Amino acid sequence: MSHHRHSEESRLSNSITPAIVAGKPWTERFISNNNLRQHCHLLARTFREPHPQTDPIRDPCARLLEVVQGRCGLLTHLHPSEFPAIPVLVRIAAYAGRWIREPESWAGETSRDPQLILHGLLRHLFAVWKTPDFFDNAWLVRGDLTHLERDWYCHLAGGGSRRKVRGIPPSITSRALHLAMEAPRDLTIREALRWGQVKSLGGSSALLLEVLRSRMVRDLSNDAVWSRLFEKLVAAENFDPQHLGLIADTLQEVIRKDDIHRAEVLVALPLKDLLRHCRSFWESILRLARSDQPNASRNDIHCPHLRYELHHLQAGQWARLPRSGPFESLCQEGEMIVLCRIHELTHQWQLVAESQAMKHCVDTYGRSCKLGRCSIFSLRTEERVREKRTSTSHLTIEVDRRSRRIVQVRGRRNQHVFPQRIPLLRKWADKMELTF
Repeated sequence: MSHHRHSEESRLSNSITPAIVAGKPWTERFISNNNLRQHCHLLARTFREPHPQTDPIRDPCARLLEVVQGRCGLLTHLHPSEFPAIPVLVRIAAYAGRWIREPESWAGETSRDPQLILHGLLRHLFAVWKTPDFFDNAWLVRGDLTHLERDWYCHLAGGGSRRKVRGIPPSITSRALHLAMEAPRDLTIREALRWGQVKSLGGSSALLLEVLRSRMVRDLSNDAVWSRLFEKLVAAENFDPQHLGLIADTLQEVIRKDDIHRAEVLVALPLKDLLRHCRSFWESILRLARSDQPNASRNDIHCPHLRYELHHLQAGQWARLPRSGPFESLCQEGEMIVLCRIHELTHQWQLVAESQAMKHCVDTYGRSCKLGRCSIFSLRTEERVREKRTSTSHLTIEVDRRSRRIVQVRGRRNQHVFPQRIPLLRKWADKMELTF
């Protein structure tokens, strides 16, 4: 009786993945292997509902999964946290039109190494010619089912020319492409291309390491800029490779603002002037950020983590309220006369700083500001203490951008506005053409 139950469980387990892909109901208690059970849950979420992207690949995916489940341990010996088998196999099924052999003729793989299993399966399905091992990593790239790097894999594995690969920048030389084919296995395709470029120019190992660490390694759309930069750095004497990240991140920020011409002008500068500009660029952003976050721990612009943080702060910016500008007025504070300023917060980090200072939730208004629904202003007093200017937030003001109406005014911990501030607010509202 127990032998019959074991055989029935084995039969159900072997056919479970094609059934899930077909949208049929399934019961996890029939799957004793926990790894397979977790893969089945991921598969069920992928094919649970009809979808224009997944519906056309149900049949090839079911065939592929049945073969993989029966001829290797990819689904039974490895947990999804160890290797993303289901996303990888779904991506391979999306390229069923490029298969040169059927999955049913694959001999399988006895190794438990997922890289070796994937390597053998890909070679069987797509390869006419030997392809560098690092090209296998194209199937690990997240995003859409069809992807540029997977197109490259199919093209080269099918015997296509390196120079006719769609999307390879023409500024990458033939020698760089040739050397890229010798890149280490653990690199992505884009990293391998940069590896080949630096190698072809005779760059040092230290420079190569910094290039692979940089965020620009993924940007192929502006390769003319990066190729020129590599040439300049390799040719320079006594260049510290650790400055590569500072320069590359600066150029990326310039390119992100759709100013490719400005990036080309910067790369053409003498290296000493280029470095000076890059330091000045990040120091100005840091000063602006620290004006609202004076207690932040990181202040070294050569730290890539700080530049990454500042990059996101820069990206979280939105337009100012039309017909608005700086406002300041002298106010009576007890027996003292202080300078009151009302200025608009146009960066996410400013909202975060205001939220921390005022102990309320204005930091959650960033999305509304980006969508043009509202504008946030801060009323602050400034005074000099021992030759140092200090700024203190008192009120946070929300303005509806369409109607130019002041929606709410809140003090610390969401307290309502104090009566002594109302004349100042009315004066500011009249100047900005706002409805109070």
